[in-house]
Amino acid sequence: MAQQSGILYLSKAGRRSRLKKAGPSEFMYGIIELIRQGLDISLIEDVDIGLDALKNRSFWGILNFAFYKLFGIPLWMLKVFSGRQIRQTLNGFETILVTTNSFGISLGILKKFGLLQSGVIFIAMGLLEKTTKRHIVWIYRWIFRNIHICALSQPEARFLEQKLDVKVSTMPFGVDVDFWHPSPQQNSLDSPTEDFVLSIGNDRNRDYHTLISAWKLSYPKLVIVTKLSLHITSSNIELRYGDWHSQSLDDSEIRNLFWKSKFVIIPIRSTHQPSGQSATLQAMACGKSVILPDFDGLWDRQLLVDGKTVVLAGKPGSVEGVQSAIERLLSNTDKSETIGLQASKMVTANLSSVHMADRLRTILQSVASHSC
Repeated sequence: MAQQSGILYLSKAGRRSRLKKAGPSEFMYGIIELIRQGLDISLIEDVDIGLDALKNRSFWGILNFAFYKLFGIPLWMLKVFSGRQIRQTLNGFETILVTTNSFGISLGILKKFGLLQSGVIFIAMGLLEKTTKRHIVWIYRWIFRNIHICALSQPEARFLEQKLDVKVSTMPFGVDVDFWHPSPQQNSLDSPTEDFVLSIGNDRNRDYHTLISAWKLSYPKLVIVTKLSLHITSSNIELRYGDWHSQSLDDSEIRNLFWKSKFVIIPIRSTHQPSGQSATLQAMACGKSVILPDFDGLWDRQLLVDGKTVVLAGKPGSVEGVQSAIERLLSNTDKSETIGLQASKMVTANLSSVHMADRLRTILQSVASHSC
């Protein structure tokens, strides 16, 4: 086997183009900051190794879907990764970092059968639900014995530890505070704030139904930015299409929406996952008050304090809780602005992409030392 050196970030398509843009760095999970610090990190995307060739209606597409549904294993991806040339490429790196569940599962299987010698760090996001079938959980317990798993929040890390019976480290998610920051005009007479409230996001745990049900005609306009299909009947709710992957709204446009909004609401269903984490921290870094439900996946209860750095709207699904939180901010503009500025300072001091990079460096060093 060739001498191993360096770190590989194996990702889905789109990360390389993000490296070339001047936008925020957080969705590289600290890698951009570590490259700037001199770490030897390479990037390979799925398109580079043929993983984008799978067609949904092909034989392999149908088989892959069925196998993943039944056993939680991406059969097509495992087949591609098992190829000799790709394994040789992967084994040329000391450590492989992945943030896609199907990549983590596939590399875990290769490690299990001794086909991969590199250390693997798998940043798991939404790997397991409370409703995941027991036999899939047991399969994952078998797969993930030989790789390092970390999560972006303490609640999800503890959940995965319980389910998988393995040690799961935590790498708190942080945002690029050089990009996400309060508007230069926020405290001037030329403040860009307009008469609307913003909600944004696409993940399956967004609870727009509760938010729409809670929105009164007496409230300001609500602008919802999402690619999810929503039924809007109220005259003071506006739906705008937004998708991170297609960049239908670029990051500067999203930042401008944060700046112009009165405050931000991120509605979340009941989940242990840190849903809404990126949008919430981006809005906070921009100096905006954020309303969140008090859900199990709230990622840091020491930093996200009701009335100080965030506004908690009761338990998920509570229309009354959402309305109460909205009215708290609408009735006290000064308080809303104070919470937003305190939130911005908190994110800069504790949850920036630099903090995320520092934690990732520690994890990389730990994995490298155990591999020696």
